[in-house]
Amino acid sequence: MKTSLSLWAFLATLLVGCLAHAAESKPTTRVSATVDVETEDPSGYALWIKQYNEVAKAKLGIDPYLRIYESRFDSRNVGKVRASSSASSVAELTKNTTALESDPAILALMNHMKTIRKLGARTLYQTVRFDGPNPKNSANYNTLVNLSDEAAYLKALDQLRTIFDAVGLKDAVISCSRIVAGRSDHTHRVVISVPSQERLAVFIDTMATNQRLNDWVADAAKYRTVVSNFTSREITK
Repeated sequence: MKTSLSLWAFLATLLVGCLAHAAESKPTTRVSATVDVETEDPSGYALWIKQYNEVAKAKLGIDPYLRIYESRFDSRNVGKVRASSSASSVAELTKNTTALESDPAILALMNHMKTIRKLGARTLYQTVRFDGPNPKNSANYNTLVNLSDEAAYLKALDQLRTIFDAVGLKDAVISCSRIVAGRSDHTHRVVISVPSQERLAVFIDTMATNQRLNDWVADAAKYRTVVSNFTSREITK
């Protein structure tokens, strides 16, 4: 029971959603927009987005423009999918969106997708901690949190990075983003990404048994209140 409680306590601290690592987080200029999608056919939706991304690549030179993530263990909703795009600034993100929204091929694709999906909440994030881009087809541990001291929590994530590197989790990538528009019940999203579902299982098992990680959880708890946590996988085609 003690091990189980330690595991869930650890998971409750994290918000997990890249491949270079750093001992300390560095300033980053990056924003991302996330749209919740309800669909009974995540794979079919991802195929339509593949066509969308092909148009975006030809028009903007971005590949992929949208990345698609499907929830796995998520008590909030069934069939939850998230579409995410990123840019160096809100101005660039808006410019890209405007260019695509007026494209005839994109308009046709959006019309087709109406039959298999329903759009939900839209959230705009400013990245405040970024180890690097998510591995393709990553497995992720996500946590939505309210932070009382962002700067202190970012320093705590630096410490977590060091622990990960020491306990065989060098491929675990940490990112943390602050909501700037569309806030509902949390201030930040933290995403820990690993290259596969198998590595995610190793990550969770390590959380259950490593005392350094349990000690980190106890110390970091004073900076945050968890809203929810869940696992997901990337299904971008």
